[in-house]
Amino acid sequence: MAKERDDPPDEVLVVAAILGDLEAFNELAGRYRAAAVRTAQAVVGRDMAEDVAQDALLLAFKALPSIEQPSRFAPWLGAITRNRALRFGKQESARDKGRVELDEVLLSEIDALSRPFLEETEANEELRLALEGVPEDYALVLKMHFLDEMPLKRIAAFLGVPLSTVKWRVHKGKQLLREQVELLSKSEVHSGKRTGNNQAR
Repeated sequence: MAKERDDPPDEVLVVAAILGDLEAFNELAGRYRAAAVRTAQAVVGRDMAEDVAQDALLLAFKALPSIEQPSRFAPWLGAITRNRALRFGKQESARDKGRVELDEVLLSEIDALSRPFLEETEANEELRLALEGVPEDYALVLKMHFLDEMPLKRIAAFLGVPLSTVKWRVHKGKQLLREQVELLSKSEVHSGKRTGNNQAR
């Protein structure tokens, strides 16, 4: 699991980033990029999630000086991500035409924005299929916690919900996931039997 105790708090990194420390923003982007991608994926689907998350992080960087409470960076970024995801379809072509120089600089300088993400973490096709059958609120926290190794406190902060809610969703989500895995394995057994019967005829 990701270390949290030794890490500087978000607000320290936010202030440093506002003062021009790209490394501080890189650390923030690394902390919440997985959450941004997962949140975007729930709205725009898998293919566009990376673009939306990258867009949200770039927008957050540019808007950092306007943040009123640096300690609330995570829910602020969460809101930006959901907004971008909801508006992405309409603005996609305009965004491609209007890519500004600052974005290009940030993309080359900020390591966390340039790494491929979903391909690595969703290699397990069976788990991905099972998660598709779990309601989105539960699936999202399960993916963030178990696939992306995000601490529960950061998930709660990003989603803007109490820690107790995240703990409940993880607990309930694991039960729902188990049910989905059982359903999938039963359907595989049935389809296997059917194939076997057909071959026997």
